[in-house]
Amino acid sequence: MRNEDGPDRDGAQPLGKADLHIHTSHGDGLDSAEAIVDWAETRTDLDLIAITDHDEVAAGLRARDYALRRGYRVQVVPGVEITTRGGHLLALDVDRTFRMLRPLEESVDEVRAAGGICIAPHPYSWLTTSIGERGLRRLLPDGVAGKLAGIEVWNPSLAGLVCHERTKVANARRWNLAEVGGSDAHAAVFIGSAFTTFPGQGWDEFKVALNARTTRAYGRFWSAAEVRPIAIKQTARAWFVSPVTKVRRTIARREGRVAVALPGRGAE
Repeated sequence: MRNEDGPDRDGAQPLGKADLHIHTSHGDGLDSAEAIVDWAETRTDLDLIAITDHDEVAAGLRARDYALRRGYRVQVVPGVEITTRGGHLLALDVDRTFRMLRPLEESVDEVRAAGGICIAPHPYSWLTTSIGERGLRRLLPDGVAGKLAGIEVWNPSLAGLVCHERTKVANARRWNLAEVGGSDAHAAVFIGSAFTTFPGQGWDEFKVALNARTTRAYGRFWSAAEVRPIAIKQTARAWFVSPVTKVRRTIARREGRVAVALPGRGAE
């Protein structure tokens, strides 16, 4: 299985570069939203990133505002990796959280009604909660893109490795969705290890490319030596710290103690 490092960006048609699957320490990641944005700005050539913590949007909103305040080149899109009954779902360009453990189709409809875009992350993976064949058939009954804007064909984590070839083949033969590469980074050092290229540079142009299916996904799989230094700490956060924090936030939100004010768009 080969790595795909990406095209030459100095060609006739300018290509933007996006990593739209990144986690922060607000969830089960290791680095703060601000540290993630700083890294993307100073250590990568990415034009566009999305913060997609599990079932939480707060870090994405904070990262977006931070990048704007600092006048950074990199554009930040707030997102959420939603836990649905049918697998994880990436919701991009949203400003609120969504209820966990709802049917996949209902979550997709809710995200789209809120103006967001839905991507299937690490589909077919048996190492993490993922959308499988049955879920894709329900969302794409005629094999025509509609409810899903794209599919993550490059995810450099172990969860992405085990489904990489199947996802690429299934998309090429059946789904024909816009292909997306996302690092699924839970530490800043992995940002950009998978990415999506598209004509243009900003989010609006990326959406056009998704609709036209002119995106291309690239990446490289992580080595054991790269993962080992952070594996224990990140796994502990994912299994013990993040679930407890998530329950507390959910309870607080339902009791009305947590609200994120958004200019012109109400509150979370």
